[in-house]
Amino acid sequence: MKTPFAVVLTGCVLALAGCGSVGADLKTSVREKFDGLTYHTKVVTADGRATYQAAKQAVGKLGFRVTGGGPAQGRIDALSVLSANDSLQGASQLSMKVKLSSVATGGTEVAMLLTEQIQDDFNKGAGQVIETPLRESALYVVFFRSVEQALAAK
Repeated sequence: MKTPFAVVLTGCVLALAGCGSVGADLKTSVREKFDGLTYHTKVVTADGRATYQAAKQAVGKLGFRVTGGGPAQGRIDALSVLSANDSLQGASQLSMKVKLSSVATGGTEVAMLLTEQIQDDFNKGAGQVIETPLRESALYVVFFRSVEQALAAK
């Protein structure tokens, strides 16, 4: 009788061992559903038009293609190149959204969000894509650094 209890207890302990990270991911996911997606932000000391040009230049340096937005809208939408998976049945692509807004103290706030778009199998249905926000990526750092360098060069 003691052996099954020990097995069940060990199984419960092992099952709950990873719950800390799962709980944190679940809490973040729920927060994003109610508050919206979390953008990475940085405030620069340039005006909106100069910041837009610097951000557009940074988007191009990262290999993304601008698909929408403009200086009047204060946003840039861009997509990376399409990458096929190993079996050549699906594909993935990164989507970048950049928002620019004036700050009361002067300057411009640059907010950026990266999402990964994955289509596992084209045979299962065209246009069915899973979109996942990337909370952490080196592309955020490189993008903001490129914007600052472009603004410093002017």
